[in-house]
Amino acid sequence: LKAVAIDENKEIVFSDYMSNAGNPVPLVKAFLEDLYAHFPNGKVIGSATTGYGEEIIQHAFHADHGIVETIAHYTAAKQYDPNVDFIIDIGGQDIKCFQIRNQAIDSIYLNEACSSGCGSFLQTFAQALGYSIEEFSQKGLFAPRPVDLGSRCTVFMNSSVKQAQKDGATIENIAAGLSISVVKNALYKVIRIKDKQELGTHIITQGGTFLNDSVLRAFEQELGHPVIRPARSGLMGAYGAALYALENRCEKSALMNARELERFKHQVQAITCQGCTNHCRLTINTFENGERYIAGNQCEKPLGTSKTKAPISIYTFKKELLSKYVSFEGEKERIGLMLGLNMYELLPFWYTLFKELGFGIEISPPSSKAIYHKGQGTIPSDTVCYPAKLMHGHLMALKEKGIKTIFHPCLSYNVDEHRSNDHYNCPIVAYYPEVLKTTLDEDVRFLYPYFGLHRPKDFEKHFYEFLMNTWSYPFSKKEVAEAVNKAYREYARHMESIRDQGDRYYRYACEHGLPVLILCGRPYHLDEEINHGIDKFIASQGIVLLSEDSVAHMSQKADTDILNQWTYHARMYSAADFACHATYPNIEVVQLVSFGCGLDAITSDEMRAILETHGKLYTQLKIDEVSNLGAIKIRLRSLFATKRRKMYD
Repeated sequence: LKAVAIDENKEIVFSDYMSNAGNPVPLVKAFLEDLYAHFPNGKVIGSATTGYGEEIIQHAFHADHGIVETIAHYTAAKQYDPNVDFIIDIGGQDIKCFQIRNQAIDSIYLNEACSSGCGSFLQTFAQALGYSIEEFSQKGLFAPRPVDLGSRCTVFMNSSVKQAQKDGATIENIAAGLSISVVKNALYKVIRIKDKQELGTHIITQGGTFLNDSVLRAFEQELGHPVIRPARSGLMGAYGAALYALENRCEKSALMNARELERFKHQVQAITCQGCTNHCRLTINTFENGERYIAGNQCEKPLGTSKTKAPISIYTFKKELLSKYVSFEGEKERIGLMLGLNMYELLPFWYTLFKELGFGIEISPPSSKAIYHKGQGTIPSDTVCYPAKLMHGHLMALKEKGIKTIFHPCLSYNVDEHRSNDHYNCPIVAYYPEVLKTTLDEDVRFLYPYFGLHRPKDFEKHFYEFLMNTWSYPFSKKEVAEAVNKAYREYARHMESIRDQGDRYYRYACEHGLPVLILCGRPYHLDEEINHGIDKFIASQGIVLLSEDSVAHMSQKADTDILNQWTYHARMYSAADFACHATYPNIEVVQLVSFGCGLDAITSDEMRAILETHGKLYTQLKIDEVSNLGAIKIRLRSLFATKRRKMYD
């Protein structure tokens, strides 16, 4: 935890750098008490909080402002170099990098999966080798031949260090090699630069890790030119928050004074919210005057601040469309349908088809951690994306309900929307049933026929053959043809409803001057267990939320530098193209990607290219079974703050 106090000349007059031990509240209280003791006659004219503890500290001590940490770091960096074009902050557990263009944050890069390559990474190795981090830093600074350790995660790096020791490498060369690995991890794994010149020449380093001279020197050598390290680089976020408070000074600050601190109390309680199906694990902080701050929520219900006016969200609309397809008993056998992957879009088709033919239908329950755990033991590979992993739980949930026949077809092709060179499904969506079949015993019949929905006449013929080969019911070709036609019409109505509602929401935003955000992903990103309530957070900010499938029709087929052959991704490219060419300027795009998705390595670069070519910001949110809403909110709030600054500059 970092805290600073500045005077009206923007000079730091009091500061502290503390380990928060998981609870920053008592440390901030102690800092304020020391501050008031040092300046008994001082007057606070503004206060601001930032970082992961921003909201709780603001609520606890009544700070005047709360700002996203990217803006805080940029505000501080400008004090050292008004022309700064790149900021890199390597802390103990995370890496934050900001590209600055036209005096505004243009791109944000955060490490996602782990803390490898951060300050704790170096400290762990220093301690393992018997040195303090200060000693370790100095030993690496003058190493004659640094060991090449690459930029892998800590587990593999540990093996590399041991091998280097066996090969006779000195501590100095190992320390230097680890410093170089930190730099390479940031540049090539987090930022993923192709050309070092992309970063610019006015680069400012921040964060405690850059206090390590070896890391700073390795960074300069890798770039080939000097960079600026502020004397108090570890305090830059707090300094930027203080500068913001000074710029937005109050006549009388609401920050707690010394007398109020004497009465300050803080109690913490952990509960599980039962307000909705998310079952969020809430942390309730109660302060001396009965005021509460609740953390861990994915919606507004625990806060009691739900607005009477419903948020304008196409995600909410799409969920309502799917909610009408409920389980029911038919005259024929009940068939289980798993609500996951492409079933989030094709449920209207398959539901209508089987219902018209007289089958009963059982739909698996909404995804949850409990659903995931039901099938966790049957997942053959942990590298597959979370949406695919969830399918194992849906399979088990249907089995537990006594369903004897479960249907989920293999679909190499999607419906042709004429927005791509071809219209494939991604390999996981197309063929994951081949994996799922291996997890079931003989008590359940798992049907995964290969069909092509993109060719209705062929589908009608092949589906009739499938029915006759699977069941002994006396189906006629006529009734199958009628059921197939109704299924196609229902699917068309479903997709048209989404497009029409997207049109209405977009017109409403234009007429009322509201910001628009297109949250681009795939049909299964509608799943609340996968998106972790990101859509609700965005809509709660007063933003009109659209999706790629609700706006793709407003644009022509997008020009791409890659082979555009997947339907879901073609929609995203068209949505990005629409945002770039829309006459309404207040529209941004955010892309959802999943860990373990190989195609996203391609789609992400293409989405970035489309948007940045037309001067738009590119923001990517990685989502998986780890609900990291903290990092997600940093990205989104940074996007909103940068957008507002660009509008007012």
